[in-house]
Amino acid sequence: MPRIIFALCIAFTGIYQLNAQTNSAWFTARELAENVWLIDDHNAVNIYLIEGQDASLVIDTGLGAADLFSQIRDLTTKPLIVVNTHAHPDHSGANYQFKKVYVHAADSSNARNFGMPTQQGGASMMTGGQVPEKDELFTREPIFTRLAPVAEGHIFDLGDRRIQVMETPGHTPGGICLLDIENKLLFTGDNNNILVWLFLEGCSPLHEYLETLEKQKQRFSEFDTLYPGHGIPVSKDFINDQIACVKGILDGTCESEPYESFAGTASVCTWGRASVAFDPDNL
Repeated sequence: MPRIIFALCIAFTGIYQLNAQTNSAWFTARELAENVWLIDDHNAVNIYLIEGQDASLVIDTGLGAADLFSQIRDLTTKPLIVVNTHAHPDHSGANYQFKKVYVHAADSSNARNFGMPTQQGGASMMTGGQVPEKDELFTREPIFTRLAPVAEGHIFDLGDRRIQVMETPGHTPGGICLLDIENKLLFTGDNNNILVWLFLEGCSPLHEYLETLEKQKQRFSEFDTLYPGHGIPVSKDFINDQIACVKGILDGTCESEPYESFAGTASVCTWGRASVAFDPDNL
């Protein structure tokens, strides 16, 4: 089990009950593009909401420490489609607040384990020790979240915009990106962060991640902007820096340095705007 996942995983309590701040105190929401909202989960992870004519798509569910469902309902009243870009608990932590969540089959087991009710212990690691305060309690009936498989080419139809699944293994075996076809936006989970972690247990070998990046480059005509799971949007040519970085690691031309985090130790290389933290034994 990846160390980050182990650290963030809290046992299922059997009820939907936890302490939470008001949404305005824990989440920050802002509109990035027309009907595209970024919900900042306490400076730890990006959650995206795309509102369509007939339905709204929720991309990732964050830490699960606060009332994400109510935050989303403050922004849209449309029927919700919820999808995980991958199953790490900072992206699937609030799955338990929704009746149905789409996830790639290769990540479904972890999404089941880590998308259950929590008690903020894991969230504190991602938020510098902060957790929702106990001055407001939200309690709902237990929800059994049904996980639905999703794969390459699947299209979520929101009425006036179509969101297509792109399989992008690397950070996890079942990692996906989501392409807003009409608006040429690509929501990338942790595949195209400024710093990508490829050193966790379960990460693909570096040469396989390179194949994922090259696949994305082959589809450059289909998107202009990347909306990552952490950090700010960047232009699609950022992927060129990522490709150069990975190739430099593989051929030894990118000089590595030690890297340390709460999730463990690794090596890291930087090329242009892109950095990759990797396991030298998993190239």
